[in-house]
Amino acid sequence: MHDKPALAEPLGPRFQPVRLVLVVLAALLLVSLASNWYAGQVSLPRYCQQPELVLRRLAAIITENRPAGEESRRDYIVAAKLEFLVPPTADEPLDAYLQRVRRRLEQQCR
Repeated sequence: MHDKPALAEPLGPRFQPVRLVLVVLAALLLVSLASNWYAGQVSLPRYCQQPELVLRRLAAIITENRPAGEESRRDYIVAAKLEFLVPPTADEPLDAYLQRVRRRLEQQCR
């Protein structure tokens, strides 16, 4: 009579969802830290030369349909990046947002 063979264990490593979640969370944290560092050390200092002009362009981007008109759009695209770096909060009035961006630039440009 034939004996039944014992069930063999899988040859590869077992799937460990907790380890996978930890690796993904660590990767997300590293990306977040790196992007914050880059924004503070590289991106935001670019706005220190003419912060008032950048703030006017940022206000125009938020309030106007065609803020550049027929002019070059590059300067307005640069200002729009500032909105990404310092996003407005929900229901934040434009004046309060621009003041917050101004304070952030003042801190950054010291």
